[in-house]
Amino acid sequence: MANTLIVGAFLHLQHMNKLSTWLPPLFMFIFCYILYQAPFLYFNVNAHIFVSSDDNASFLTLIERVRIEALLANESLHSNLTSSNEHLAQLLDRLDDVIDNENYFVVKSEQFNNSTVDALFLANIVDEILQYYGGAYGILPSVMLNMSSMSSMVSMPTNLGIHSVNASRVFDIDKYQTAKQYASRAVEIFDAELKPYETKNNSIAAGEVEKHLTELKNAVDNKAPQLQVMMIVHTKIHPNLQLAYNLKVRNK
Repeated sequence: MANTLIVGAFLHLQHMNKLSTWLPPLFMFIFCYILYQAPFLYFNVNAHIFVSSDDNASFLTLIERVRIEALLANESLHSNLTSSNEHLAQLLDRLDDVIDNENYFVVKSEQFNNSTVDALFLANIVDEILQYYGGAYGILPSVMLNMSSMSSMVSMPTNLGIHSVNASRVFDIDKYQTAKQYASRAVEIFDAELKPYETKNNSIAAGEVEKHLTELKNAVDNKAPQLQVMMIVHTKIHPNLQLAYNLKVRNK
């Protein structure tokens, strides 16, 4: 089981950008720690509108979460030790959450090269952007991930913790920096993992996903209003991701 997980993970990671010199050993240590301490793993994917019958997308999301926290800890190591320690603490909390569960992943390395798996993986990363971007402004994940919240945000922004008067006022800089990292990774993941699956039949929808991922990254970088970020995800990225890669929608 452990060998299958390692092979699968690193077949996927070979497409990812190289990190700084000390980060790969750190990542290997963390990953081996997971496998050693928790042979029965379960990863609870954040709620989004898509469903999957396998664990591959969830497993890739776990890897990416560990990667992002380690990267942020490394980047802030010399400039902001407090922030670096915070990201290391977040990384360890993620590992503890995984170890505390009793179920396990059933994944095979050859199943990672699949457009549906990669599309679900990307959807999970976009959900991470929503949660961390909202968290930077004190907004609950349940609000950011819920498409129906958008109408309430327009009519009653203060009741939901929306600080619309000064959209650029970030209350949690660490969460904002994490949202920025996920936004950058979403663009990279599409280019590396999903663009090769673009065909004559899905090129229009796939092109829309690519365009709006860049729009999302720019919105996060520019500290756009939270409602604008939600609109990009819920009305532009999600529908086209579903259309381009035949994703199933969760029944309500």
